[in-house]
Amino acid sequence: MNRHSIISVFALILVFTSGLFAQTIEPNMTFEKEKHNFGKIKEEGGKVSFKFVFTNMGSDPILINDVKTSCGCTTPNWTRKPILPGTKSQIEVIYNPDHRPGAFNKTITIMSNAKNSPVTLHITGEVIPKKKDIADDYRYTLGQLRMKKRNINFREIFNTEIRKDYIDIINIGTEPVTIGFNEQRRMPAHIKMECKPSTLKPNQKAVISITYDAGKKKDWGYVYDRIYVNLNGKTEHKNTINISATIIEKFSQEMIDNPPVFTMINDMTHDFGTIKQGEVTEHVFKFKNTGKHDLIIRKTKASCGCTVVNLGDKIIKPGQESSIKAIFNSRGKRGNQHKTITVTTNIPNVEGQSNRSVITLMMKGVVEVPPKETKTNLNKNTDKK
Repeated sequence: MNRHSIISVFALILVFTSGLFAQTIEPNMTFEKEKHNFGKIKEEGGKVSFKFVFTNMGSDPILINDVKTSCGCTTPNWTRKPILPGTKSQIEVIYNPDHRPGAFNKTITIMSNAKNSPVTLHITGEVIPKKKDIADDYRYTLGQLRMKKRNINFREIFNTEIRKDYIDIINIGTEPVTIGFNEQRRMPAHIKMECKPSTLKPNQKAVISITYDAGKKKDWGYVYDRIYVNLNGKTEHKNTINISATIIEKFSQEMIDNPPVFTMINDMTHDFGTIKQGEVTEHVFKFKNTGKHDLIIRKTKASCGCTVVNLGDKIIKPGQESSIKAIFNSRGKRGNQHKTITVTTNIPNVEGQSNRSVITLMMKGVVEVPPKETKTNLNKNTDKK
């Protein structure tokens, strides 16, 4: 083989191998930039966007499977069509600064069939907060007044405890307003409310103080009260302040170390099977105090007025048994039923453990509705008469 022939053969081999190599290049998503800084943007200025441009540097099409963002404030847009080799495309990223003052750093993760998947992009910037107006600070409307909050939750409070909370209000109207509470209703003994000053001139601010005496509530567990606010002596049902708490018992260390124990004799859940609508079914939940102190049933409450609860002994000595009878009336009910009976006891709760003082019993089953008589059957019955 002469020199010219050898060169020709090598040239053919190079052409063949280079074509084969080109066919095996995996798709690669190459971005012009992977980070973008919006700089300082105004909160009231609305959404801002940036387009991250990339090129498919491989020999096969790129298909973007998904784009995930680190925050719901960031929205991506991208093509669902394949990006051909050598062509460009883009990922549009939209950032919403509303209610997000301050610096931000968000990520956008792109999942695709590209060799370098996943690719993570970054957007940064700083949101200049808008100036707050009265509606931002005083969010809740009460006639021509506005309040910073209308729901007071004292959360867990001992049965011997007294707590206070406050509500800031402002008169945004053009006339003075005098504030009172439950003037047409009896104020609960465990709640005291006072507004200082009681009469607000236009644009004047005031503070409502709420004093909650858990001992006077004479109740246990989660409790709720609705207080009606009177404006210039008038009451409207929508002008209310809602007050809630979970009243718990304060125990001695000896009681915590040697508590009463609520032990079920039968199951905590009773399945009454299938009954016909209108039927009444009952079940007796039996339990025993296997602890070292008297077990006291503070409160029983059914999840529905259709369920009546009858308690046996309220105080159960160590070693004694008692029971709770639940009676379920299926009138007006249909389909699957799950009715609970919440039993609040004097069992001390232990930090880091589930709530031991509250026991939940359940009655469940199916209420079957009989088929309605057809007009044909009704006519036949009338004819026979």
